[in-house]
Amino acid sequence: MNKTSKEKEAVLNVFAALVRPLMRVAFEYGISAGEIAGVVRRAYIQALEARLQEQSRPTTDARLAAVAGLPRSDVSALRDALRAGAPHSLRASVSLDQITALLTVWHTHSNFSGAYGLAMDLDLTVVQGSPRRSFRELVALACPGVDEDALLDELVAAGSVEILDSNTARCLSRAYVPRGADVTRIERMGRFLGVVTANFVHNLLRADEEPIYFERTVVSDEMLSTPGRDNFLAVAGEKGQELLAELDTFLTRLTATEQNTSGKKYGVGIYFFEEPAASESAGRPIERIQTGGISSAKPAPLEEIDVLAPVRRKE
Repeated sequence: MNKTSKEKEAVLNVFAALVRPLMRVAFEYGISAGEIAGVVRRAYIQALEARLQEQSRPTTDARLAAVAGLPRSDVSALRDALRAGAPHSLRASVSLDQITALLTVWHTHSNFSGAYGLAMDLDLTVVQGSPRRSFRELVALACPGVDEDALLDELVAAGSVEILDSNTARCLSRAYVPRGADVTRIERMGRFLGVVTANFVHNLLRADEEPIYFERTVVSDEMLSTPGRDNFLAVAGEKGQELLAELDTFLTRLTATEQNTSGKKYGVGIYFFEEPAASESAGRPIERIQTGGISSAKPAPLEEIDVLAPVRRKE
């Protein structure tokens, strides 16, 4: 399908908007423009190769180079790097999925949680006659085969767990937000920036028979003071965590009947953000519940508009 120059320019502006906030990270870690360009080229070739394979078309270096507008020698080098598995960054020994799975089981499984979903204290080593379960048993159930010491270290470092009396693990929070390990935090950022972007791409390019993925935003009508921001942040954090805990428990029950090894993972994220004062929306009213951005061949049904509007009313 042919696209207009205005549409292409709009897409390029989206790329710029995505990249611009990441420049702070690039500067902080000494990443050059050339390195970023190399990552983009490699990702482009990888995605293009997958697309041609889906269309049962040849994926020679020459064809990829012609479509991508790159020298054939560059494409050959990029594909060699991909085949060699050259990493963009280090991988953590304990994954985010393993940590979140453990916290979910700790708060939802009857062997490890009590009334109102409160996580029980666990023994770090087996104590003869102790009425409590052990952390090892939790790891064996939630993510078997994972290094329990590595898991515990990650949870303690993130402030999700504390150690009492050298042999008791107490869960402080169902949330896992790593504090000290830069690699883990960076990889977490990359993962969820990717899925947020995929949400908008799905809604923009979806086929008629595909569902519209939930995407709503609430933004203050006017500029807020720092105390106002802090007040909103506190309420958003409290209510958002309550909603996520409820959804997490629902998913635990859902997977018991709907698990499918050939399926996909799905999730919901809640993010607090600030909108730059120089943005296009500055100086004009902003919808209380933004419903824009869900672009498709068919618009969203009217019933979905302003679904959260009752939360904030004018006096």
